[in-house]
Amino acid sequence: MSRALDKGIKEALGHGDHEKVFSEVASALAQRHEHLLEIELLGPSHVLPHDAVYLQDGNALALPKLRLVQAFIAARKKLGYGAPSSAPNLAESREVVMQATAVALLMDAENLTAANTRKRTLAAAAAAATPDMLQREKYFIDSLLTSRLHRHTKSPTLWSHRRWLLGQLGRAGLPVDAASDLRRVVFVSGERHPRNYYAWCHARHLVDVCWDGSADDMDGLVDDTRRWCLAHHDDVSGWMFLLSLLLGKDREEAKGKARAVFDDTIRLAEGFRWRNESVWYFLRNLAASEHVDDVLGFRRAMERVRGTGEEQRRGSRRQPTQTNMPDTA
Repeated sequence: MSRALDKGIKEALGHGDHEKVFSEVASALAQRHEHLLEIELLGPSHVLPHDAVYLQDGNALALPKLRLVQAFIAARKKLGYGAPSSAPNLAESREVVMQATAVALLMDAENLTAANTRKRTLAAAAAAATPDMLQREKYFIDSLLTSRLHRHTKSPTLWSHRRWLLGQLGRAGLPVDAASDLRRVVFVSGERHPRNYYAWCHARHLVDVCWDGSADDMDGLVDDTRRWCLAHHDDVSGWMFLLSLLLGKDREEAKGKARAVFDDTIRLAEGFRWRNESVWYFLRNLAASEHVDDVLGFRRAMERVRGTGEEQRRGSRRQPTQTNMPDTA
């Protein structure tokens, strides 16, 4: 979402009840469903009734930019009243702060002040915090990271906040289902924003720090990641995460798994004539590893794909074009 406000929105901001809009938007963001919220901002072509603040269908939530800006104006005023500890009713003050910062983060994913305020509020309430309080925070952040919002899926501020939150869950003795988080959050966010560096870095953190699954669970994760990569074969970030999973396995059978993935992937790359650099960079690194050790097979496969491309260009009498395939050296 662009931060610029068009003339119509600027004029409309002079009218309406910003407090009422804030209350409704904050309540909508505080909802919890079986699945994560799918938040979307409506364009100017979607005109809502005059008294409507947002549209909702199950866990799908859509609101116009005007309503979000109105809610943000009210949220800024509330956050300017001071720290929550200065208020007479601490519980009520914390709730207002969490509501206001939720609106602020929806407005701007890189609002570091809002993210840090949420951290301080959760930390201050740590003694009296319930497991549900941390789970609600995780649900909200995951909803932002997986929604169809332009900046949120690749926000370093939000991914950093989620990493901090995992630490709080661990200190509270609450389990973190790393496998579920990878499939439900990282995979979705990686699809929403291709080559999502921050999402896949978080995936590595989940595996390195939070993973407590069995060997079979890890094999299942490798298979799911491979399927994701094949569906997004030009996404180098996904391929590099798959490579880290394969090379990070210490078991003897890891070599068999890596070899099977290598053979199947190179067969598909040849069959579909994939010429993007991402998949071949993955194959080159896997071929050079001790798990596979088949650089010659990699070179032959790549030359066959290159040769097919040259034949097609000569057949159509077109000038040769530069490919993005990596060097075999």
